[in-house]
Amino acid sequence: MYKSEIFKASDARALLANPIFKDAFVKVGEYLEAQALSCDPNDQGKAQRVIVAKQILAGIKREITKIVEEGDIAQIRMDEVEQRKGLKRFIR
Repeated sequence: MYKSEIFKASDARALLANPIFKDAFVKVGEYLEAQALSCDPNDQGKAQRVIVAKQILAGIKREITKIVEEGDIAQIRMDEVEQRKGLKRFIR
């Protein structure tokens, strides 16, 4: 159970550290920012699409970060289980 979360976290960490992925996030963020700044205030449809796109971009990063955090928690729990197993063996 914990191992799969730990493996996912490792993949997510590598993804967040990947220079190509990081650069893509920055470039898409910059593009959306430029679209927001140049958007005609009367074009509500375009403004809403830009906002939704920015929210999606932030949501993707948030979900990947959440996977990393869940993996960290799983690692802590797995370590605790291993410690308890070792303690039980020691007591016997």
